[in-house]
Amino acid sequence: MKAKEGSIKEIFLLAYPLFISQSVDVAMIFSDRFFLSDLGKNELASTLPGGILNYLFSNLIFGILAQMIPLISQYYAAKENENAIRTFQQGFFLFLILSPIAFFSAYFFAPKLLSIFGHEENLYNSEIKYFRVLCFTIFTLNLRVLIGNFFIAIGRTKIVTVVSFFTMLINIPVSYVLIFGKFGFPKLGVEGAALGTLIASISPVFILGVQFFSREFQENFQTKTNLKFDKVLFFRLLRYGLPTGFEMIINVAGFMFFCMVMYSYSSDVAAAISIVLNWDMLCFIPMFGISQSVGSLVGKYLGEGKKETALKTANSSLILGIIYASAITICCFLFTSSLVKVFTPETEFQSFEKVLEYGVLMLKISCAYFIADSMYQILGGILKGAGDSLWTMFMSNSLMWTIAISVYICKNYFGFSPIESWMILSGMVFVLFGSFFHRFYQKKWLNRLMIRE
Repeated sequence: MKAKEGSIKEIFLLAYPLFISQSVDVAMIFSDRFFLSDLGKNELASTLPGGILNYLFSNLIFGILAQMIPLISQYYAAKENENAIRTFQQGFFLFLILSPIAFFSAYFFAPKLLSIFGHEENLYNSEIKYFRVLCFTIFTLNLRVLIGNFFIAIGRTKIVTVVSFFTMLINIPVSYVLIFGKFGFPKLGVEGAALGTLIASISPVFILGVQFFSREFQENFQTKTNLKFDKVLFFRLLRYGLPTGFEMIINVAGFMFFCMVMYSYSSDVAAAISIVLNWDMLCFIPMFGISQSVGSLVGKYLGEGKKETALKTANSSLILGIIYASAITICCFLFTSSLVKVFTPETEFQSFEKVLEYGVLMLKISCAYFIADSMYQILGGILKGAGDSLWTMFMSNSLMWTIAISVYICKNYFGFSPIESWMILSGMVFVLFGSFFHRFYQKKWLNRLMIRE
């Protein structure tokens, strides 16, 4: 039975494949860090800066391609399939232009960025080893996002889920073998974790590509149509995608700055933050599934001229987010110590004692903002689905960097402890939620339509 338009069920049916897909992606990162924790604190901590840097240099194109989802959704809803596939093609042109720039920038400038923060030498060397291999995934991840976003935009999210499961089946065993040197392979440690991710990232591009050019999508969207540059659609994608791309890249840069300041406290604090953010990621990156789904549906209903349904969809997504975030908050609060201890190897329990102390306190504090964090993510998806990407960029960027700089000043000039600095970051989440909810409540986003500027 078809779900009622704007209902929680409709959002859930569209979101759960994405939710599962992103949970699987997070599980791969989680498993790498779990394996590396058995090698030591430096190996565990080194994956966070490298992962953030890799994400940072990919974020401009990630953001632009993310805005393909509501834009293609609006064309699809308006029965303009030719414009939908042409918009995808403009995204491909952007991929060809921006991916090489992102890769070479990352490869040559990332080590200099990491050296600024004065990390302990062993930690810095591990970070560089991990990143030098991981940055090659910029090409495969961008291409996967490009094709995957097309399927999300037209509501075929299950395809993305199947691809993620297949990727995980490759990534986890390959990383395990390469990290620990099993079955005759050399023991590569952090480089093995990055290489396993790179190898696994090739398969989803191939699978999505085969599906994209299949008979079904060729008949409905003419996916084998010759590539054609369309000036109007290209700059329309840039018009709405660049603010999202800049929002992501500036936000991640600010968050990385915050993390590097926290890492400069000590290797114990660095390992504790890696553990806490690992659980935070596992709990809340899947919320992007709801965020992307509601953005797609809001774009679709606005494209059909159904403003009331778009608003109902937005409200239903917020209810769904509250239910999920509440369950996660309760679990993390009740089992905080157990969750942190998962990353403590029995052979090195004594060296992890301080890590556990910091990790438990930080995770307890994080429980206070989990619901606000989930609401902020979903509200961002709603606003961007309507094309309100310029405001979201300005608001989130200004707050992120205000907090990052505040933590730097408080640590270096006022002697704030790691826990006090972590509390400053937690406060930012509530401010973000309040500002985004106010923007949503004004309802000006209901009057936007990207395909009819």
